[in-house]
Amino acid sequence: MKLIASFGLFVLTASPAFAANVDTGPNGHGPLPPPAIEKPAPLILSQQHGSWFIPPPAILLGAMNHVALMAQDDPSDKSVPLRFGVERAVNVSLADGQWVTVNGGRIWSVEIDAMNAVNSRIHLSGLDMAEGQELAIVSPDEESQQMNGILERQGNFGNGEAFGLFAPGGRQRIEWFVPEGQSATAVPFSAVAYSYGYRDVMDTSTSEAGCSIDPACYSAWLNETSACAKLLFTDAGASYTCTGQLVATTAADETPYLSTANHCFSTQTVANTLQAYFFKRAATCNGTAATGTMVSTADLAATWLTSDCTLLMIKGALPTGVYWVGWSNANPANGTASTGIHHPAASNFNAPQAISFANKAATSAFCGTGSNWSVMSWTSGITEGGSSGSAIYQNSDHKLYGVLTCGSSGCTNTAGQDGYGRWDVAVNAPASNFATLLAAGSDDTLDQNDTCATAKAVAAGTYSNLVVKRLDEDWYSIPVVSGATLTVSMTFTHAYGDVDVQLFETCGGAALLSRTATTNNESFTFTNNTASNAILMRVYLATGTRNTYSLTFSSSVPTPANDSCATATATGVASLAISNVNATDAPPALPASCDEGNGVVIAKDLWYKFTAPSAGRAVASTCGTATFDSRIVIYPGSACPDSTTAVTACSDNGSGCSGSTSYVRWQASAGSVWYVRVGSANTTGGTGTLSLSMQPNCTGDLSNNGNVAGDDLGIMLSYWGVGGPADLNGDGTTNGADLGILLAAWGACP
Repeated sequence: MKLIASFGLFVLTASPAFAANVDTGPNGHGPLPPPAIEKPAPLILSQQHGSWFIPPPAILLGAMNHVALMAQDDPSDKSVPLRFGVERAVNVSLADGQWVTVNGGRIWSVEIDAMNAVNSRIHLSGLDMAEGQELAIVSPDEESQQMNGILERQGNFGNGEAFGLFAPGGRQRIEWFVPEGQSATAVPFSAVAYSYGYRDVMDTSTSEAGCSIDPACYSAWLNETSACAKLLFTDAGASYTCTGQLVATTAADETPYLSTANHCFSTQTVANTLQAYFFKRAATCNGTAATGTMVSTADLAATWLTSDCTLLMIKGALPTGVYWVGWSNANPANGTASTGIHHPAASNFNAPQAISFANKAATSAFCGTGSNWSVMSWTSGITEGGSSGSAIYQNSDHKLYGVLTCGSSGCTNTAGQDGYGRWDVAVNAPASNFATLLAAGSDDTLDQNDTCATAKAVAAGTYSNLVVKRLDEDWYSIPVVSGATLTVSMTFTHAYGDVDVQLFETCGGAALLSRTATTNNESFTFTNNTASNAILMRVYLATGTRNTYSLTFSSSVPTPANDSCATATATGVASLAISNVNATDAPPALPASCDEGNGVVIAKDLWYKFTAPSAGRAVASTCGTATFDSRIVIYPGSACPDSTTAVTACSDNGSGCSGSTSYVRWQASAGSVWYVRVGSANTTGGTGTLSLSMQPNCTGDLSNNGNVAGDDLGIMLSYWGVGGPADLNGDGTTNGADLGILLAAWGACP
């Protein structure tokens, strides 16, 4: 069948088949325990930046006619939500507010107030801010919670729509932070709507009144009262109130599903505006009611017009102590003793939570033709406007089996009956998707990774639409080689659950890093100084039961400190551990004279500035100690070499050196300075040891290659008859005496 709702009238067509009358729905569970660590609520922008004491200018709106507005409503009609406010357009320009200079930028703020408004809310459209800007819609007279979180870019919904909190009184504020270096020539939104409240549904200290019954007088129903929430929302320019309750999944996994009526919530647009109050009730029988604990915003999980049932998933962090009610996927028999828990708001506008008792009546064609309704004949208590969407439970097992859709009961009609949309109709209809959703809450594609032992190995990149739960945290194994720096960026909305992060080297080890902020998003860097080449990351909820986030990470090993000549490492005689794996290529190119048959490539080069401690032969060597094809080049150290600088010595593959490693010798005077350039003869780096040493001069080794041989004889003959380096005895002439000295030293130098 199909149910069409228009102005509170329901018409049914065609009739679907339903499952057998067998109850296999889950029992309730809870309460939600307190968080392990209590954190303060996030500060509004003016508190964060220390400008809260400066009052902003105010736009004052005139009073509206409350009596005339109420005359437009029918509080007894439960087939529509109860209206309590209307939106008014407000023209807001940059000139209406004021700027205050703060550390890191400026804050612009303005207040909007209305005479005689009993409650209010701000709704922005067309919100669009530059990166780094932030905006808060603040209720300055609300002590427990002044805002619905800090907004960035196009708001939490990504569509430019943003809602502040419903709050008692008329005063609301907009705060906008603009960082240094950014201009602001107009406000970052296109329209402002102000909800003017004319019906008081924001009670702060009210006891039961009229015909309502206090649920605190019935301790057997404490759990169900802890699941029940007063729902405030905005739809098509007006503000409304209904009732809803948390419902359990079969897996009892704390998914924040909230059941209510389709005629209250049937679109995602309206679900975005939700503001729910839990524990808006008295602690003792007929005592003063508490103000309640607020959570906000929801996703429309599923809705089923046929029996007026809607399933929302709350996005805001649930408060400690809430309960998830059980539900039945069967239709109880006529005469079943039943109980309703709800938030009436008609005869006594700011009445707290109430309880009512009934027997299920024989009729079911009540809120429309067909059999999609369970009708209640009340034995004690009633429902009113504001109760729409509330649950009816069978007394035998406290399972929900319907949500309030319509009816005539009220303080002036205590004998009136009420109709509840059948929950089993919604659950058992395959097209509704209720059964699939209520089996267990969804997770992301990287699950299962809820323990350190099952950490998901991930590569660098971005992962979106991730889900973290109180009962199902997320673990990742991230590749970060020892010495590398990990960069992590996470985006989420803090108001939907406090997402925290820890890093570990091993399962069960001490945390290497903990991030426990109370703001949107999380970004950090971490240098891996452990011996491990992978870091374990834990993502968990400190508050709330479920949140979504996106994760982006990368790792990078910093280039060596001596990656260029300008940052060459100063050294003398030494044995140095080297790694050019992450080195870059530096100029100048090598001359053709350095080509030993394999070209003149030198890549991933490291630079050292060597000072010779004495005169003799200086030696630079990676011979047999490097894991890469090494090349060594020596330059005079008066300045960093360029393309015109002559190379003093170079070596590609040293004689007798394994693995294409190398060594080079050159003559050095005491105190002379040299640039030693060590790199790869191809594009592959590695590790090894660079030895820098001094050897005594070897008589006759004119080529400085460590041997007295034919090449030295050739050099001597080129100087024959004159002085120069071949004049070994220093008599001013290269002759036979010098030849005798050379021949006496023939062979390897000592």
